[in-house]
Parts: sequence; C-alpha cells; structure tokens
Amino acid sequence: MASTTKKPQEIVPPNIPSGFARRRVPIFAGILGLGILFTSLKYLLKDSHTWLRPANEYCKDNANEDGKCSRPDLFAFQAASGVMQLYMGSMGFWTWHVSRRVITGIPQTPEGRLFGYLNEADQLNTGIFIYQTFDFFASMLVPEHCTAIFLTHHLLAAFTAWMSLEFQMVHYYAIFFGGCSEISTIFLVLCDFDVYFPAERGSVWGAIITFCQVSFTFTFLYYRVIGWWQVSFQLWSDVFAVKRKQVIEQFRPGKAWFLYGFLILDF
Repeated sequence: MASTTKKPQEIVPPNIPSGFARRRVPIFAGILGLGILFTSLKYLLKDSHTWLRPANEYCKDNANEDGKCSRPDLFAFQAASGVMQLYMGSMGFWTWHVSRRVITGIPQTPEGRLFGYLNEADQLNTGIFIYQTFDFFASMLVPEHCTAIFLTHHLLAAFTAWMSLEFQMVHYYAIFFGGCSEISTIFLVLCDFDVYFPAERGSVWGAIITFCQVSFTFTFLYYRVIGWWQVSFQLWSDVFAVKRKQVIEQFRPGKAWFLYGFLILDF
C-alpha cells in the first residue's frame, strides 16, 4: 500500500547576496557621522552650565570646584539617538501606514513575510545596525548608559538587524518591530531631555515636553502594546506555518535557529 504522506514541495534555495556588503558604505558612513555628531556636541557644549543646567542628580560626580556642572555627554547622546529614532520611526510609519509597501511589496504569505525582500526594510535594517552599533560604544562614554542591560540590548538589536539585513529574513516584521515601534521612542527621547535638563514649567519648551509625554503614552499603547501583540501573533503563526511545511531549510538553509531566536526576542 502506497504511503499517503504528502512530501513538502521541493524548493531551490535562493541565491541571497550579502546585505552587509551591499550596504557597507552607508553603514560605515552612518556610524562615522553619528560619531562626529556626538564628539562635536560634546566638545561644543563642554561649558554649557550657564544655559543648559543638568538636573542635580546628574551633577554629583561632574561638578568642578566652583560648583559649575555641564553634561555635554548626556546631551550629545540624546541628540544622536533622536536623529536615528526619527529616521527609524519615520521609515516604519511611512512603509506601514502611508505607502503600504509592507503589504504591496511582499507576498502576504508566511514565506513572503519571513523571507521576502523589501528595499525599505533593507534600508531600515541598515539604520538599526548603525544606531545600535554606535550606541553600544557611545554608551561606554556615558556613565548613566554604561550598564550591562543597555549594552546587552544594543548588542542583541545590532545582531538581529545584521542577520535580517545579511540573509534577507523577517523584512515584513522588521518594518513594525524596528520602525513603527520606535515612533513612541521619538517622543521618549525628548522626554528624557527633560529628565536630564529639566524644562522650566510654563515655558515653550515645557509645553513641548508636555505634548511629548502625552504623545509617548498614546503611541506606546498603540504600537508597543496593542500593535505589538497583534503583529507578534502573526509572526508566531508564520514561523509555525513554515516549520509545519518543512520549508525553512529550503528557503534559508541553516538559518532556522534565527527564526526561533527571533521568536524568543519578541518577548
């Protein structure tokens, strides 16, 4: 009696060119640019105590003999982060909500969402790798950010972006998790400015901070709570679907571990 077990369709593994090699020039230029921005601001604001006074808790070990305190490192770090958060959040918002390329540019199947190529995701992964790599090294120069948790986060995020870029994987999900989820962080960066350099209540800057606090609350709830669970459910469904079909090794030989690791990091 012949077996009725249906074998998975044979798929020739695609020839995936190196994403890192393709984007190496903007990667190195981006890291260099952020480094120049950080270093320049840190130098130019080294005597900014008269108009950019840090909160007292950030001056305990940084005040000079006459009590003057400047924290150009904190300001420079936040400024560089703000530039990249704006890029990543804008790219995610445009691709997910406006151009809808995340829908029209990738086949809406488990295989398409996990292994399909999207130029916007390629660019976004490049930006994420640039930002997280820069942040890892810059954090070592800012005591408040030089912690095991922050450094581990930057390493994992940079590695995930590199894998997605290098082997053309999870491009659909990169747009949401690496782009849309950073929309709330744009407002958080400005809120953190107020933590490090408190705004005068009633001032224009104070009003901007209040707006950012409200915006952060709503965008965090929308993207990082409601949206995150919805997209995560689809991610898990897609991974289990391609596993059930036994096609992971056919699309990306030897890279199944990345999909399973991506699921773990999704938590």
